[in-house]
Amino acid sequence: MSSRKNNIFARAAEKFFDATFNYIPMTIVPWDEDHSTKSSKATLPPNRQYIFAVHPHGIHCMPLSLFHRKGSEFDKRFPGICEKNLSGLVATVMFKIPGVRELFLSLPYIDASRSVAEEALRENRSLFVCTGSGEESLLTKRGEDVLVLSKRKGFIRLALSYGCDIVPIFGVGNSDLFETYNFGATIRMWLHKRLHVSIPIFHGRYFTPLPYRVPIRVLVGEPLKVPQPQHRGEKPDEEIVEKYLK
Repeated sequence: MSSRKNNIFARAAEKFFDATFNYIPMTIVPWDEDHSTKSSKATLPPNRQYIFAVHPHGIHCMPLSLFHRKGSEFDKRFPGICEKNLSGLVATVMFKIPGVRELFLSLPYIDASRSVAEEALRENRSLFVCTGSGEESLLTKRGEDVLVLSKRKGFIRLALSYGCDIVPIFGVGNSDLFETYNFGATIRMWLHKRLHVSIPIFHGRYFTPLPYRVPIRVLVGEPLKVPQPQHRGEKPDEEIVEKYLK
């Protein structure tokens, strides 16, 4: 951890996310919260292994930042998980862009390729991932939550292969941070499917990349309990995968 603190990218990332938390308020809403009293008895035992499936992607999936480090609203509500055997998955292409690569490496992110994710799970690490990826960002519309799930089964297969509980996370308001446009939507989607490069056209406040200041309610769903496989890493039955997806 100390090496990360001494890294210029880590310090810059920490300042950025401090500013993000101050600029965009995010509140945690556990699955059993009483709406009138705001009380909840929900817990996530830190000794269990999880895959946190975060939705929607939007232009930027802001709720992901709650998992980056201790002291976030998620860490305060569910202590013992952040920065402790927890890694985020990010698209392989991000590690090929100078500067962006160093930023993600300074944070608890790893390559989203299956081999890297499986290695992390074999080391008993938990994972957090925005399941909709770049395709969801291209479909983002302000005032509307667009999810791409039917083709995104990799996180479910990983959970079933390694016996990790799946925790659904939904950021209400995340899609409202930017105004988006569908100019050249067809060619941009083609680029995403062929080259895995997403180019959303958007703007925030004052026609800049600064997001609108919209509060985000982060809904934490009750964990989907996953049985331990007979052999960790074995390929799960596709019928069971479909059942968990529904």
